[in-house]
Amino acid sequence: MLEKLKQNQALQLVIFIFIFGLFVAVFSFFINGFLEPHLQPLNYLVEIHPYRALMIYFSFVVVASVVVPIPTLPVDLLFFGLLDPGSVIVARIAGGIAGGSVSYYLAYNYGRPLLKRWLSGKNYQFIEKHSNSLSWQQFFIIAMIPAINAELMAYVGGVGKIGYRKTIGTLLLGIGYRVLFVYMVLQY
Repeated sequence: MLEKLKQNQALQLVIFIFIFGLFVAVFSFFINGFLEPHLQPLNYLVEIHPYRALMIYFSFVVVASVVVPIPTLPVDLLFFGLLDPGSVIVARIAGGIAGGSVSYYLAYNYGRPLLKRWLSGKNYQFIEKHSNSLSWQQFFIIAMIPAINAELMAYVGGVGKIGYRKTIGTLLLGIGYRVLFVYMVLQY
């Protein structure tokens, strides 16, 4: 029975990675094929004010890291198509770390009562389940899994026994891995 359960989990992970790859491929095809700078006003504004666009992107990532259900992947893909990839990677990682720091300190200072009101029931149950029993090595492995929101892990670190440095260091590696993965998928 245990062997069948492991096979089902492995199959679910493979299916998820395949569907995620298809989503990224379709979205990148859309960006590369249909957004032309001379036709789109958004592209034109980003070309004129690239640093302002990066600051807006950074701010969006910070807010999306604190308010967990906001997805960042479509915006990441859009900005990879509009700006220099190196700048986008740096802004995405810095925004994720800044938002993760805010999330950590919210969880650390206000604890479970705030998180119970702030997050959905599913996300709160995830935090409650992993907060006291998670080591930083397990935290690192979970942060690398694309199916789990890496920024949600900052709440786990703030409520649990993992310290701030280990939480932010692990988020740095996890977010960096994810952003580079998306960039590599868009390139090839």
